[in-house]
Amino acid sequence: MQRPDLGAIRRRYQYACGYCGVTESEVGGELTVDHHRPRSAGGADDEANLVYACARCNQYKGEFWPDPDRITRQQRVLHPMLDDLAAHLAEDEQTGHVKGLSETGRFHIALLRLNRPQLVVHRLARKIQRMLGENLHLLEQQNADLRKTIEAQGHYIVLLESLLRK
Repeated sequence: MQRPDLGAIRRRYQYACGYCGVTESEVGGELTVDHHRPRSAGGADDEANLVYACARCNQYKGEFWPDPDRITRQQRVLHPMLDDLAAHLAEDEQTGHVKGLSETGRFHIALLRLNRPQLVVHRLARKIQRMLGENLHLLEQQNADLRKTIEAQGHYIVLLESLLRK
């Protein structure tokens, strides 16, 4: 059996956990590979079944695979590449918590503990970082506009001085 290409999986998930979103650079190393459908439940090593995951999400998910009763109750783990996550999950920008928009979303959040304090802090820190980046961009634009204004005023002063000499 051919081994999965870890590099391809990492790139596919943009070097981030498919479940919670933390990146390799944020955790200081490579993440793990989770079998969405565990091998113990008949899951294969094909790339469509592999999810790049942080150690915590992989640990919390463990060998979970829904039995027919759980499927009936919509209690399953969302697949980051196959499910429409926005239909099941939403982030509260103010609190940093993830909210379930469906029964599947609520179950997914609970099983993977996606509102664990460290992740909430992480999401809020990302928000602050985005805001700071936006503010930096605005300040750079304002700075450029002020430089143009100063340059235009400099030209105006030169014109006024030449008029005064005449």
